[in-house]
Amino acid sequence: MSTHKIRDGLWKVRWREGGRNRSTRVHGSYELAKKIERKKMSVRDENRHLDVKREVNFRMSTLIDRYTKEYGSKKKSSDRETSILKRIGRELGNYFVREVDGPAIQRWFGGLTEDGLSAGTAVRHFNVMHHMMEKACTIWSKEAGIDRNPADQIEVERPDDQRERYLSAEEIASLKNCLDQKTYRAGTREINRTFYRLRMIVLIALTTGMRISEIFGLTWGDLRYHEGLIAVRAKLKRGKIRYAPLTPELASELRKYPAVLGEEQLFPRKRGAKGGRQRVESSFETLLELAGIHDFRFHDLRHTFASWYMMNGGDLYELAKILGHSNIRMTERYAKLGKTHIARTGDTARGMWKLMLSEVNGERATAV
Repeated sequence: MSTHKIRDGLWKVRWREGGRNRSTRVHGSYELAKKIERKKMSVRDENRHLDVKREVNFRMSTLIDRYTKEYGSKKKSSDRETSILKRIGRELGNYFVREVDGPAIQRWFGGLTEDGLSAGTAVRHFNVMHHMMEKACTIWSKEAGIDRNPADQIEVERPDDQRERYLSAEEIASLKNCLDQKTYRAGTREINRTFYRLRMIVLIALTTGMRISEIFGLTWGDLRYHEGLIAVRAKLKRGKIRYAPLTPELASELRKYPAVLGEEQLFPRKRGAKGGRQRVESSFETLLELAGIHDFRFHDLRHTFASWYMMNGGDLYELAKILGHSNIRMTERYAKLGKTHIARTGDTARGMWKLMLSEVNGERATAV
């Protein structure tokens, strides 16, 4: 913004608006010219220079459709994201995009938990909203009529999942015992395919600390038998790979696990399965009941690996690499389980196998 004198009683006010240089002439005093300058600046800062037709016609429903087509539908979690976008559409679809400001998003976010959504699920909804509004204020700013992400104004308390449930030595042995017993159908030598598949998934999770999505993403080419490693590609950006331990015991189990003809993945989607996500909840809950294990979920197998790793002298920074944590603070929750100043890193994965092979009612097992 600037004000220049052309001649006595005539001033030129210049400003930049909507990506262009603007100017106007003011007849009168210098004070009047400065007043006009301040007014133009105020109008500009309040985004009143935007194209009114575009501002009126571009609704949230249109933004949601465009975002779904160009981004949401291409993600691995597209089925879950689609349901989130539909919910946003039901609640905010009739609003103009520039009406959905910070306070509006704050009210929307607050209503999620009031409707019974867990804190973690509400945060996932917010992440989708934030990403969509980021596209609206950058690549679609002209149509949307906004140049800042209103979701940036919201302070979201992300639930710090400090759940510390992990399996004891007896529970690990009991779980392995039930997995072995359910390998065959009752009274026969016929493989129980459901539990045989679950058995392999559980063994991988328990002895590598991998997430369920990472396990389902494994291909036969990811198994580095000669190196004793598993290449984990899921959830890493720019094609980066991290590695999880592949012990001789796990390698032996994987070599016996039959590959599905024509499938590259270890655990291809079952025929007729709906949606893009694979689940193990039902069969895993049945397994837990048989093993007498309570207050446990599949993700706690990851906690179990990490907890026993640290209890056997593991290094916190090495654990962060194994688990794929981008921030060491996520790994520090396990620090209190570790012993400080231990010269060697415990061979946790092999110790886990010894725990699983021990007798359930025998002498208490200890990891090596």
